[in-house]
Amino acid sequence: MTHSRVVLTAEDDAFDPVTIQSWKDEGFQVAYLPFRGRRKEYIEEINSLPDPLELGEKYAIVAYGEAASVVLELAQKPMPKLCALVAYYPDRPPQNINAFPPSLEVCVHLAEAQPVGVRYKSYVYAESKPGFAESDLEDFDERNADLAWTRTLGLVRKALDQDVDLEAIWEKHVGLEFATKDADATMSTMVADPYVNHIPTLTGGVGYEALHRFYRDYFIPGNPPSLRMRLVSRTVGVNRVVDEMHVSFRHTQEIPWMLPGIGPTDKEVEVALVAVVCIRGGKLYHEHIYWDQASVLMQIGLLDPTLVPGSKAKQHLPIVGREGARKVLDKHSTQSNQLIPGW
Repeated sequence: MTHSRVVLTAEDDAFDPVTIQSWKDEGFQVAYLPFRGRRKEYIEEINSLPDPLELGEKYAIVAYGEAASVVLELAQKPMPKLCALVAYYPDRPPQNINAFPPSLEVCVHLAEAQPVGVRYKSYVYAESKPGFAESDLEDFDERNADLAWTRTLGLVRKALDQDVDLEAIWEKHVGLEFATKDADATMSTMVADPYVNHIPTLTGGVGYEALHRFYRDYFIPGNPPSLRMRLVSRTVGVNRVVDEMHVSFRHTQEIPWMLPGIGPTDKEVEVALVAVVCIRGGKLYHEHIYWDQASVLMQIGLLDPTLVPGSKAKQHLPIVGREGARKVLDKHSTQSNQLIPGW
């Protein structure tokens, strides 16, 4: 028995296999306990969960629906070796702020349709119904499930003293993309069904085959030799790394991911870029990449900020060139609010 034990519990004998596998992928030992409406027997089983654990070991419970209500009720009294309890859409959440022992980490995820008002750590998910976090149910909501998963994983990792070096995982991937330039090795750092979305151009790919082709044929060979990426800031969360970067290059070749279909202009470009990287089970799951495409087009001469469609008066589109990227590096490099008339 390891200390990284998570017990999942819900109504039926069968439970969402995607959720079970997600916990396993994160390195936890997973057990599943069905409720089946057997309150007396179920409580006995819950109370026996710490029996196999050795001295110093602890465990977490992640409960769903009616099972969550029962466990929340039980947890108002000390439960040996239980360090974290996460409850998804319980139908009877306790209202008392002092309901749980101070040593127990508790979090409750509620659907929008459920009554709110609990004062301990709880979250309400917009436009959701009970069942939103289970992929095998009709009311599954991927966006809300993903948000709840991040919060749940963070709480359980903290309670079980588990630390994951997300930076090292991301740095390895970046090195294989830009230094080694090996598409196969780059894909080996990603999950079986990854996706990448460069938001302004919708380039990237969904799924292994499409993304491998993108990296091999377009992204890796499509970066000019002059490309430089300077890290400005990095935020590391529970399962995400967010990089803020200053990107510069001379447009000496077509860059399919940023300027698809645009031949080289030999113009110098500087742009701020943000990468939001999600990591699951030690591998990259997806990347969302953002930058100011209007600024890029302006710098290569494809967008004239003084030509405002439909306007006869002298106007200027509210866009800037490399000044925007340089202000990320140095806040005093240019004055603020110069595009506001009369400032």
